[in-house]
Amino acid sequence: MKRSRVLAKRAKRRSDRAALPAFVEPCLATLVDKAPDGGNWIHEIKFDGYRIQARLDRGKVKLLTRKGLDWTGKFPTVAEAVGKLPAKTALIDGELVVDDARGISRFSFLQQDLKEGRHDRMALDAFDLIYLDGADLRALPLAARKAALAKLIGHGRGALRLSYTLTKPGPVLFRQACKMGLEGIICKRANAPYRSGRGRDWLKIKCSDRQEFVVAGFVPSSADARAVGALVLGVYAHGKLRYAGRTGTGFTHESARELYRELKAHARKTSPLELVPKEERGVRAPVWVEPKFVVEVDFHGWTQRDRVRQASFQGLREDKPAKDVVREVKAMAAASKTATKHSAPARAAHAIVGHVTLSHPDRIYWHDVNISKRDLADYYTKVWKWMRPHVVGRPIALLRCPEGADGKCFFQKHARTGIPTEYLRLVPEKGNQIIAIDDLDGMIALVQGGVLEMHVRGSTIDDRERADRLVFDLDPGPSTDWNDMVAAARAVREYLARVKLKSFVKTTGGRGLHVVVPIEPVAWSRAKEFAQAVALAMAQDEPGRYTATAGESHRNQRIFIDYLRNSREATAIAPYSTRARAGAPVAMPVDWAELGSLKSAHQYTVRNAMQRLARLSQDPWANIGRLKQTLPRFG
Repeated sequence: MKRSRVLAKRAKRRSDRAALPAFVEPCLATLVDKAPDGGNWIHEIKFDGYRIQARLDRGKVKLLTRKGLDWTGKFPTVAEAVGKLPAKTALIDGELVVDDARGISRFSFLQQDLKEGRHDRMALDAFDLIYLDGADLRALPLAARKAALAKLIGHGRGALRLSYTLTKPGPVLFRQACKMGLEGIICKRANAPYRSGRGRDWLKIKCSDRQEFVVAGFVPSSADARAVGALVLGVYAHGKLRYAGRTGTGFTHESARELYRELKAHARKTSPLELVPKEERGVRAPVWVEPKFVVEVDFHGWTQRDRVRQASFQGLREDKPAKDVVREVKAMAAASKTATKHSAPARAAHAIVGHVTLSHPDRIYWHDVNISKRDLADYYTKVWKWMRPHVVGRPIALLRCPEGADGKCFFQKHARTGIPTEYLRLVPEKGNQIIAIDDLDGMIALVQGGVLEMHVRGSTIDDRERADRLVFDLDPGPSTDWNDMVAAARAVREYLARVKLKSFVKTTGGRGLHVVVPIEPVAWSRAKEFAQAVALAMAQDEPGRYTATAGESHRNQRIFIDYLRNSREATAIAPYSTRARAGAPVAMPVDWAELGSLKSAHQYTVRNAMQRLARLSQDPWANIGRLKQTLPRFG
């Protein structure tokens, strides 16, 4: 405990000026088949409630769901307790629960209290401390964070209470938890940092098969035509909603009527399922609904046809988007050997991020800054909401470096072995298959394949014959400095403004800058003609500063205005993509107003990118997809 306090103090000294994050994506547990029995694990009760992140900022409190929704108004007593903490700023991870008479959390009780507006039984079981008074604690081991949390909130049992560490071996605790009627236990690596997303630092072992499902439809009750008799369930797989069976028990008469009213209001004529099974096409065919409702269901395993057995409705879940609901598959449990004081830290054989398995997650991709495959997956998980609009549904080309940035790298435009293709969209083109991704799983699959750079075309995968984004790649020549690059970007912006075009700018993570112009789709010949005209005009107006001709001999002390990126199969580094260069730099969209304060094109890296984004009040490229600009004639 003493060592934990020392580590916490050191972390605070190192991070005194760390900004309080608006929200941190939670660390999620992986479902496994048995509890680990090692000595390097912290065991806790698995609570049955809503995952909540409590944010304290100088007296102001926010209670955020696992997706960042503000639910402060739903839990006023908990918010009041958080506001009384002896801290100026804090970020606490926990589970919002309501206990039964035996002190066991029950999701149904929580739903009942929310419906009735009752708050006296609500409590936040806090189990992690992410941030405290200027110090970002995520890099600390869990044991140190738990010690700091206990010191902050104490050991009381009010609306804010500490989730206690259980001391017995994992398998013993699991058996006891199931006998007591608990949902299960959570096992966490004591020496692990706080990593957002799903991984193997935290494991969950459940006493029963219980998870969320999407409601695809319902069958009215035979006893009450205005009540639900059964729900048709589904789970998502590769973007498609797949049938998972029915649940016809667990409803009260009141809840069955409420569900009927809510679901009936969102009825649709066709099924949202990828494929409707024969058993749902008979006389008692369901009323299909929009796939937006998520329910928690307790069941006893799966049939050979992938239907739930003996499923019982537990309640509606408002804290999880339907698109995130997938079938939970138990992974192999963690190694059970107790680590000794002198043993080397174990290297995981694999890790699960989203739905993708990373083999050798500890393999180092950037040796100079010690960034591993897992670290890269964590980065893309965190930055995904910013990156997604610029890469999803576009043809991509890849720079793969399976042994890391220092090893052999190769450029790849078409599908080959080495990447889990089930998470990619492969489209035939000229005898090959070009690559696109549709979601975060696709991005993580690229990480698994050793992709250190992602390059995108200026078109969508479904309309490859027309450009919808132009890129002016500013490539510095010898003897040009960073100030010259900034001036060149501003000059491109001015030339475009003359013809009423708005443009956006990003660092490339290398030496240059990209000026990007969103346009209404036009033929590639037209796009290239326009871009070339701009480049030639700049070179003619200031021949001592700019050139529109490729080749080192033409640059000398000039900057090459590279318009050649604007052709059908040409690509440019994607926003937020990493680069296979020293320091693990990333391509970063920036606002025109901040361009002058930048120091280089590679100042943002995997290590500091999220800190930058957390400080922004808005995305500098938020409007790039909304602009509808017709490409004019230039000159």
